[in-house]
Amino acid sequence: MKLEANAKLPDVLLTIQATLITNTVDATIHGCYISDLLSDVLAHAQPGMLWATVQVHRNVVSVAATKDIPAVLFTCGRKPDASVIVEAEEEGIALLATPLTTYEAAGKLWQAGIHE
Repeated sequence: MKLEANAKLPDVLLTIQATLITNTVDATIHGCYISDLLSDVLAHAQPGMLWATVQVHRNVVSVAATKDIPAVLFTCGRKPDASVIVEAEEEGIALLATPLTTYEAAGKLWQAGIHE
């Protein structure tokens, strides 16, 4: 499935075999940034991007909120605990999870047209 440059979250979910962890579904994605280093995301991710990571702790939500990242994708079947989910919902950040590896998810996102 080829997505538009400004993809809606439900379309992204289908592309990467992801499930929505939070109740937040009203997000538009403008590219993707993939990193497990929070400092790297703070330095280089752009507002509106989907962030893919294996990190599932609360600092992910803090970084996403700081960078105006509307959605975080947890790869490799990882899921955050309930307190992280609550914090993300309070910030209006969508959390997604996929069983795909980061590499597989990145490939599918690229093929779908989700990139810088």
